Amino acid sequence: MSQNITSVLAQRPLGLVFDIDGTLSPIAPTPDEARLYPGAAEYLRQASQFAHVGIITGRAVADGARIVNVEDLTYVGTHGLEWCQGLPSTHEIELIPEAVPYAQPGQELLDLAENELVPQIPGLIVQRKSVGGTLHYRLASDPEQARATILATLKEPAARLHMHLDEGKRAVEILAPLTINKGKALRRFVEHFGLKGVIFAGDDRTDLYGLLEIEHLRQDGYAAHGIVVQHADTPPALLEHADSVVQGVEAMVDMLQQMMIAIGEEKE
Repeated sequence: MSQNITSVLAQRPLGLVFDIDGTLSPIAPTPDEARLYPGAAEYLRQASQFAHVGIITGRAVADGARIVNVEDLTYVGTHGLEWCQGLPSTHEIELIPEAVPYAQPGQELLDLAENELVPQIPGLIVQRKSVGGTLHYRLASDPEQARATILATLKEPAARLHMHLDEGKRAVEILAPLTINKGKALRRFVEHFGLKGVIFAGDDRTDLYGLLEIEHLRQDGYAAHGIVVQHADTPPALLEHADSVVQGVEAMVDMLQQMMIAIGEEKE
């Protein structure tokens, strides 16, 4: 059974965990163009004064931290493979040991994508990460054909190199074949800080793991609440597992502001 968000906010220690793209940042035409919604950074700074605030993203830590650029947050990148207890400019990025053997195979697949797929698919963007990366085909003239070409080209090499292919919004992910995802990263975050309450917000298919982990955390006695930021193409499975649904990034940032107000009133 879902828990009222106000009761979760009252817990201490408290964790607030967010995806970036489509959650705190509007979906941009290219990854480099993404920016936080106005006001989001300031609310995250405020939140860090009373809660452990985490950013869990499919982006590399350095890339996610570049967009958010708020100190005193925990940045978790590549769906949980990378961790940084602050901005990478002042803190070390930790790559979990299990992921190290897959760094080179991931780069080989990205090299293949740049050499074979980029010439075939105008508008294809190759985003490199410490382990694997993402192929964004949002700007392709025929996105569905681009998707089919990417998957057909990479299927056999990915299997040979023991890498995994997954999909996001107009994107194909090249991943290490590890049971690491946003849900496991969320559990690690909760246990690391000894949290009693946690709120998680996301919008994409990979965020489903986080929502499912919220349910598991509740079963284990934690106060936990999952928020889905709904867009026109939100996967139905996310809505099925949401405790709250907000309409778009602006509404998510408004909700974050309301959380800050609620905490302020509680202190009074």
